[in-house]
Amino acid sequence: MALAFISIFSGIALIWISAEKLEKYSVSTAKQYGMSPFLIGSTVIAFGTSAPEMLTTFFVSLEDQGAMVIGNVIGSNVANLSLVFGSMLFVISIKKQNISQPKSINSNLIILLTSSVLVWFVIAINPFSIITSIILLIALISVIYFWYSNNQDLHEIEEHTYSKCSFNKLILSLIALVFAAWLITTGANIILENLNLGQLFIGYTVLAIGTSLPEIAASVSLALKGRYEAVAGTLIGSNIFNGLCVLAIPGLFRSDQMSLGWEYSEWSSLLMILFIITIIFCAYIFILSKKGRKASIVLSLLFLSIYFISLIYAY
Repeated sequence: MALAFISIFSGIALIWISAEKLEKYSVSTAKQYGMSPFLIGSTVIAFGTSAPEMLTTFFVSLEDQGAMVIGNVIGSNVANLSLVFGSMLFVISIKKQNISQPKSINSNLIILLTSSVLVWFVIAINPFSIITSIILLIALISVIYFWYSNNQDLHEIEEHTYSKCSFNKLILSLIALVFAAWLITTGANIILENLNLGQLFIGYTVLAIGTSLPEIAASVSLALKGRYEAVAGTLIGSNIFNGLCVLAIPGLFRSDQMSLGWEYSEWSSLLMILFIITIIFCAYIFILSKKGRKASIVLSLLFLSIYFISLIYAY
């Protein structure tokens, strides 16, 4: 068991460092190629923050542990909206600052809600099918195309502003992230074998929290700097990527062993919690896009408490 905790905590520490570097050098590389700020945020940064979930899902899929994959996806999305957004909102409320959102974010709220319904449908039908994986990937490509086609006003960036080695550092960050994901997955598998807690609970807690810690740290940091608008946009993109991309990974393996021990009834309550918190999040962001207001500490505590309440159902 000591080896399990060493692997998990080492992986989390490495993810914390490498995810931040991945995001930084992804933005530098993207700007070198003339991508707009919004497109960078909704695709590059969202992809970067979802990379830990993608890589842990890949390694878990190699072990044919499908239930752990679903737990990672649902747990990460709940953690994003509950722990990450709740932490940011709590910091802003303590500082007694106003919070607002741009009206342009509303179309992305619709995309988030639509993708959440699609994810629920896929999980209810068969999340380990090549057909459902293709459907999810087509939906993801459609969303990215929508983002790109509605943001053609690309800003010119002078090439000398960014280091030419950004791409090389991006690759090194990705390699470190792959190793970190492998460490966390290895530790999770050891716990699974020794404590017999179940794939669902391990995926929902160990994998989900481990891969969401960088986002929690980043959201609090951004909130302290007053850049709270960036957090909501990144979380929307991250949850969309988690649902449409990460969930598509297990079906691509086309393994009959993946669905062993899988029961949709065990997940229906957690999916309901995810959908409820998504609706609350979208409603709050929509209200903020109409008129800014002071951050509510009560609402921040509500967001934070939802994840811990959900642990009861996961267990």
